[in-house]
Amino acid sequence: MHWSRAFFKDTAICDMLCNNMCEAFNAAILKARDKLVITLMKMIMNYLMKRLVRKRSEVEKWYHAIGPKVVKFVEKLKLESTICHSEYSGSSTFQVRGYADEQYMVDIERRTCACKKWQLIGIPCIHGLSALMSSNRDPIQFIDNMYKKESFLRAYTHVIYGINGPSMWPKTNDKPLQCPEFKKQRGRPKKARHL
Repeated sequence: MHWSRAFFKDTAICDMLCNNMCEAFNAAILKARDKLVITLMKMIMNYLMKRLVRKRSEVEKWYHAIGPKVVKFVEKLKLESTICHSEYSGSSTFQVRGYADEQYMVDIERRTCACKKWQLIGIPCIHGLSALMSSNRDPIQFIDNMYKKESFLRAYTHVIYGINGPSMWPKTNDKPLQCPEFKKQRGRPKKARHL
C-alpha cells in the first residue's frame, strides 16, 4: 500500500524522492557557514541572486516549449514505445499492448494510463506515447505545465535586489557589538572539512 505505484496519489506530478536539493544548497554555502550572521546572509543572498539570473538566462535560451532534459527523455521514450501496439477503442481511449503481451488502458484526453506513470510524472509513458503517435498527436502538448518554459520563467522572475554596504548604513550612538569570548569546547575536536 505504501510502496506500490497503484496506490500513489497522482497530484504531485514529480518522481523525485530524494533530498539532493538540500545537499546541493549546503554544498553551495559551505564557505559561508562559518562566517558571522550578517556575512553569512550576504553570501547566501549573493549566491541566490547570481543563481536566479543564471537560471533565467538558461531558460530563455530553450529552443522548445519544454526543457531540454524533458525533450531528451521524451525522445528516448518514443524509441521505447515503438515496441508497443495501440488499438483505438473509442472516444479518446486506447488499449496498448506492451512488452510481454501486457495490456494497458490509456486515455489521452484525461492524460491517464493504467501503469500510472503518466499521472505520477506528468510526462506520457511509453504506452501513452504509443497511443499519441497512433492518433497523430504531438506529445509535447500532453506534457504537464510544470515542465513548460513559461513555468520555469515564472519561477525565476523574482529579483533579489542588492543592498548598500556598511558605509551607507545609518549611524547610531549605540556601542558596537563585541564578539563573544572564545571558550574551548569539551570533548574531541571535530575534523576540519575539505573545501
